Formats: sequence, structure tokens, C-alpha cells
Amino acid sequence: MNRIFKNTSTLFSAHLIGRLGSLVITIWLMPRFFDDSELGGYFVAIALTNLIAILTELGIHNPLIREMTLNLSQTRHFLGNALLVGLVLSVVAYALMIVSGVFLGYASRTVTMIAYLGLAEIVNSIAQLYRCVFRAHEEMKYEALTVVAERGTFFLIGGSAILLGYGLVNVCQAMLIAGCINLILSIGFTRYRFTPLRFEPSRRIVVVLMQQALPFAVGNLFNLLYFRIDAIMLSKLSPYGTDANAWYGLAYTIVNAFTTLPGAFMMGAMFPVLSRAYERDRDRLSDVYTFGVRWMVICAVPLAVGLAVLSHEITDALLPTDTIKAKNTMKEVAIALRWLSGPGGLIFITTVVLTMLRAADKRRAFSVLMGTTALLNICLNLILIPRFSHAGAAIAMVISEVYLLVVGFGYISKRITKLTETRFIFKSIILSTVMGVGLVLLKGILSIWILIPLAMVFYGSGVFVLGEFRTKFAFD
Repeated sequence: MNRIFKNTSTLFSAHLIGRLGSLVITIWLMPRFFDDSELGGYFVAIALTNLIAILTELGIHNPLIREMTLNLSQTRHFLGNALLVGLVLSVVAYALMIVSGVFLGYASRTVTMIAYLGLAEIVNSIAQLYRCVFRAHEEMKYEALTVVAERGTFFLIGGSAILLGYGLVNVCQAMLIAGCINLILSIGFTRYRFTPLRFEPSRRIVVVLMQQALPFAVGNLFNLLYFRIDAIMLSKLSPYGTDANAWYGLAYTIVNAFTTLPGAFMMGAMFPVLSRAYERDRDRLSDVYTFGVRWMVICAVPLAVGLAVLSHEITDALLPTDTIKAKNTMKEVAIALRWLSGPGGLIFITTVVLTMLRAADKRRAFSVLMGTTALLNICLNLILIPRFSHAGAAIAMVISEVYLLVVGFGYISKRITKLTETRFIFKSIILSTVMGVGLVLLKGILSIWILIPLAMVFYGSGVFVLGEFRTKFAFD
């Protein structure tokens, strides 16, 4: 368990620093230097490149981590063959990014941003294969260093570009430079700390990886489609055009800044542990699974409540309000943020579902679950965006996350393992409700910079008093 908390805290700290840097640039600087239309094009470019970039890894990351975790002595062979596959797929993905941007009829500036952001995605996807080595060996400090270096580079160069009066295309170029720093460091750490780099093509290894990866690739594509298609649909279906992308993108960025933990905890630290428990020690799988659910629930519920109650106060504190147009932007972002607070919390818990399915190698279940969730989300967006614009996209995500949670947990409980206890769920709900009532009563009196620490201290103290900080399971 000490290793889990060490790896989680290391990854969480690094990604939190990165997210805060991105938050400053995206929320604090960009709205002050660019109008809603420009920002909307930027968020569209990010969504499109993120969506197509899934083709660069084709679901190979988790099988790669899983196989290297179970066969550490074969690390270089698995990594080398994964790189060969990734390089071929990257060429296809980048061409598709450019073609899609032109085909969808976006402005030339948006297509140019897609070109630079696409290259950044390609570079980062290759670096991610090296990060799989760090995760398989459960040495997340090296990934943390690359994350800090990458996001720090983007913060310094991108922030300076904005302050010096350069455009969003230059910000995208800064992102590409940061990606190159990430790749160089990832290669270096792998070479000198884990294994020498050697490309030895092996049909057997490629077959092993792709047999596991392809079913997950479909699910991963649906997963990213679910998270990114709303931004593309907004630009085409919203009565406000790409302005709606700016409002929704700014709200999503705020929520995204708070969801670093589930990725670091579940996909970073818990995935290797769950994989080993499922393959080699089924007797403790329920305990490990419950451990993951416990901490995600404890973190998720207060986050959702806090964001919902303080949505207007948070946007007012972060966004400019010095003009009528800026005030309108703040109002629209706050509306989207209030609705996105639900998915912001639910993502913590649904990450447990997806991690468990991947660790148990439930490829078909993962693909079906993500496919039906993506289909539901697309249908809801088609109905809600024309009527409610960015708020409709946020509502669609709320419903989709609830569906993913209910169906996913139902499947795991029936086919894989069950929770050993559920009392922590009710404790978290009760504490968060009391916290929410307190925030409603005090938000007109105290500053948000006082309210948030007070809420954290109250909730954390309550969790401690109710005994949820106790050490319950031993995984080492």
C-alpha cells in the first residue's frame, strides 16, 4: 500500500502542477488576450487532434503495461515492438487529422492549429510508450519528472508568447516544443534507468499485444469519442457557433484541473496492482478493488458538490469581468461548469470501472460499455445541443456518466468481483451534503479563497473522525 500511495502522490503532484499551469494559461491568460471565436477554434483543434490521436496507440498502452508488469525481464522487447507499431500508426493518424480539419470546413487558422497540435499529439503518444515502462516497473517518479518538464516548458514558452502579443498558433507551437522535451526525457530515463533500447521485431510479441489491444482500441476510441465529440458537435450544432466551444472548453478545463487524481491513482498506481491480483491472487482482488472505489468516492462526492455550489464564484474569480462581453462569457461558463460538476465527480468513480475492466482483460465488455456510452452521448448531444447549446452538451455528459457508472459497476459485481463494504459511500454523501449546505450559507459572506480551504478542512476532518483514513489493506 505504501508503494501505491507513493506512486499516486508522485503522479498526482506532477499532473497537478501541470494542470495548474495549463489552468493559468487557458483560464487566466487566454480570455484576456483572445476573443470567444478564437478560443472556440483552439478548443475545436484540441478536441479533434485528441480524438484522432487515439489511433496512434490503438489501445496498446494497457496491454503493454500489463505484459511488462508480468514479464519485467522482457521490457525492451515489448517496448521496441510497441514503438514500431506506434510509428506506423502515427503517420496515418496525422494525415487523418489534417484531412479532417479541411473536410469539416474549419477556418485556415484552426487548420494550422490542428497541424501543430497534431504533431504535438504524435510526439507525446510516442513518449507515452516509454512512460508505460515507468508504470510497469512502478517507478512513477520518472513519469512525474517528464510531466513537470513538459508542462513547465509549455507554461513558460506558451505564457510568454501570449504576454508578448503572439497568437494562438504560436501557443500551439509551444505545445509541440514541450512535447519534444517530454519525448527526449522519456527516452533518456528509459535508456539509463531501465533497459537499453533495441529494436528486435517479433511477430509473437506484436501478436500478443495486438490481440489484447485491438478490442480495447475500439473501446478506447469510443471512450475518447465520448469525451471529445461534444466539442466538435458544438461547433456545428450550437446556435452560437464556436463561441459555445469557448464557453464549454473553459468550463471543461476548470473541471479537468480537478480530475488529475483518478488518472494518477487508478491508471497509474492501481492498474499494475489490480492486474497482478486478478492474474495471481484472486482472493485479495475484492479488497484491492474496494480500496480503489473507497478513495475515489471519498474524493468525488465533495468535488461535485463544491463545484456545483460555487460555480459562479469560481468563474468570477478566474475569468475577466471588466467588460459586458467578458461578463457574458463568465455567465455562460458558469452555467456549463455547474452541469459539468456532476461528470467531474463521476469520472473519479467510472475510472475505477474502466481500470478494473482493463486489468481483468475484459476486452469485449469494455468495448461494448464504451460503445453504448458513446452512442448514448452522441444521441443526447444531437437532441440537446441545438436547444441548449453548451449547457446541453454538459447535460448529455451527466446522463452518459450515470449510465457508464450503473452498467459498469453492475457488470463488475456480476462477473468479476464485488465490494467488500459500502459504508464509506453513505459517509461521504452525508459529509458532502453538510459541507454543501455550509457553502450555500457562507458563499455570500466569505471569499471563495477562504471557503474552499474551510470546506476541505471540514470534509477531511469528518472523514478522519469517521475512520476512513485507517489503513485497511496491505498490498505490498
